[in-house]
Amino acid sequence: MLASWTTDMWSPIINLFSFIPSYGFMIIVFTICLKLILSPLDFWQKKVSRASMLKQQKLQPEIAKLQKRYGNNKQLLNQKTMELYKRENYNVVGSCLSMLLNLAITLFIFITLFTGLIGISQDKTYNQYLQIESAYYETFNTQFRNEYNLSAQENNADITQKLNELISANIETARQELIASGVTEPTQEQIETHARELAFADENLALIISNSQDSALERYEEIKDSWLWVDNIWRPDTYVAGFPDFEAFRNMSNLQSRHDENSDRYNEIEQNFNIITSKIQDAYPSWNGYFILVVLAGAVTFLSFMVTEMTTSKKKKDKKEVIQQNMQQKQTNQAASAGKILKFVMPIIMIIFTISYSAAFALYIVMNSLMSLIISLISLKIIEKLEKNKENKEKETKKVSYSR
Repeated sequence: MLASWTTDMWSPIINLFSFIPSYGFMIIVFTICLKLILSPLDFWQKKVSRASMLKQQKLQPEIAKLQKRYGNNKQLLNQKTMELYKRENYNVVGSCLSMLLNLAITLFIFITLFTGLIGISQDKTYNQYLQIESAYYETFNTQFRNEYNLSAQENNADITQKLNELISANIETARQELIASGVTEPTQEQIETHARELAFADENLALIISNSQDSALERYEEIKDSWLWVDNIWRPDTYVAGFPDFEAFRNMSNLQSRHDENSDRYNEIEQNFNIITSKIQDAYPSWNGYFILVVLAGAVTFLSFMVTEMTTSKKKKDKKEVIQQNMQQKQTNQAASAGKILKFVMPIIMIIFTISYSAAFALYIVMNSLMSLIISLISLKIIEKLEKNKENKEKETKKVSYSR
């Protein structure tokens, strides 16, 4: 259910960039635009957090005096501390609210886009197979009619009937061969499967199937979603095969939700999938990618956390400032510790995501982290410039007041 509405939400938005021929580059451009739209909120959150921390550092000497004077009376200490905050116009929860708002929006986008891309991946994978299947049967039906003298008026049901007759003609031979191979009492399913193999091994029919598989491969080459070194962006950028076998396809396309497992259509796909896509699977046997996006996802996420730390801290100018920065309250220390843990945990989580899910989602993670890194660096420069201008303005104000 979640994947359904998130797919309906994100698919039209991503398709706004459908003028870009590669779906991988569509994801990249979409992510850049999304981050640019959200950048004012990100800048505001960083500015508020940094201002809050600088204000906290400025108040540390006064807080230290209060702790020394009222340390034995926690209630009075809290009261005096709140009075100090009010007098200095310092909002304790201000930065927390901005951080929570930014976090809520970030998590909403991440979770919905994650599930949305899963749904898009499932739809793309299934629709690609339908096109491959169509190309296969276009060639198969045409050549089968010609080979077995069927008229153009005879429909697919007539072709299927003729094909079943060819398979049935090998039933007894199949049973005998199975018994000779050591299968004492072969089941009907085993006999029919082997009879099908014998029929398809016929020189004329085998040629038709081979030509049809060539058509399927050609169609896939036309419609596949590749990106640079990644053969199939709907599969991970790892050692997995670029094109799935039936078991992987069933999971990738969410086939069970499209067709009941006992339905004729499901059985048809299951029976014919590996035959239709045989040459495609041979063309993309392994190594869909080289773990490049996986490594980038971890590295860029880590760097973005490092830069975020820079935007919420100020360079130490002298020994006095060092002492003030070390005099942090317990809550501030806990928040810093949590941030340090996230700095190492989040890259690991991103690596797990990129290994486990599609390269399309990995592209989003990498570009999202890279844009966060760039925006954080730009934000840092802007914030530092604003702080410097503010300091200069305060100095000028003091000079004017002294001259008077």
